[in-house]
Amino acid sequence: MFAVETLSLSKRYGKTDALRELNFTVDEGEIMVILGPNGSGKTTLLMTLCTILKPTSGTAKVMGIDVVKDGTKVREVMGIAFQEARGFWRHKPSSILKFHASMFDIDPVKRQNLIEQTMKELELWESRDKLFMHLSGGQAKRLETAKVLVQRPKLAIFDEPTSQVDLRGKRKIWDKIRELRDQGSTVIVATNEVREAEYLADRVTILHKGTLVVRDSIPKLKDAIAGGDVVEVGFEDPVADKLVEDLKNLGGILTMSPEGNQLRANVSKAEDWVPRMTSASYNVGAKISTIKITEPSLDDVFLHFTGKSLEENP
Repeated sequence: MFAVETLSLSKRYGKTDALRELNFTVDEGEIMVILGPNGSGKTTLLMTLCTILKPTSGTAKVMGIDVVKDGTKVREVMGIAFQEARGFWRHKPSSILKFHASMFDIDPVKRQNLIEQTMKELELWESRDKLFMHLSGGQAKRLETAKVLVQRPKLAIFDEPTSQVDLRGKRKIWDKIRELRDQGSTVIVATNEVREAEYLADRVTILHKGTLVVRDSIPKLKDAIAGGDVVEVGFEDPVADKLVEDLKNLGGILTMSPEGNQLRANVSKAEDWVPRMTSASYNVGAKISTIKITEPSLDDVFLHFTGKSLEENP
């Protein structure tokens, strides 16, 4: 059984298709990152999975439970940190978390320690007695994340969890999300931040205009870009023509510097090409002084599969 499964899931607003015949699955115990720009359908998908929106057509299941037919049971097994932090304006963060924990049968004996520990780890403890309305944007986002961390649901959903959060805070949130997975939760993170996706994802789903473009692990997505890895090799001396021909036979696109001692190669899998290159160089006595490898970014992956960069409007 998949933790999440959609079949031909569509959602239409008037004449606009937010989701189009989406077939999407998430394995139990993984962090699935949904990557796409604003307007790609990420939030619509999440709102459908957590039963806030009803699909126009198709089906969606969470832990085998149909989100339309049995929404109450779905809400019992999942938790969501919304893109916009939610809280009663005049309530304090500590009170908000206590109320949230009480709704999900968190052991009362362990509840206070869990809340205190989570707030300290997310650097919210000093703000525990502030009113929600007085929290900064970053503090409110941390609090929204803290709700799910305290709940520890079977399916945890985070919609752009680190927007408005500084880099130090981002890293803390990312580590807590990974810890949640390690404790047994399945996690979905929607983001348009490449760094966030790189840090968190077991697999990535790219959404574009409401359509699933591709879904796989980051290494496999990057390897799908032919010639996407760039290897720059420096030699102590100009290399012989024979070595250049041998290296061309290894595949890829090669460019030599005018001096003959700097090589740039665009290859599909640097991890396979580099050992063969070093072996060929050793066989003819060519001494390598430097090797630099640059792999494609997730920006490059998105551009490769959609024809647009993440910064462009959908």
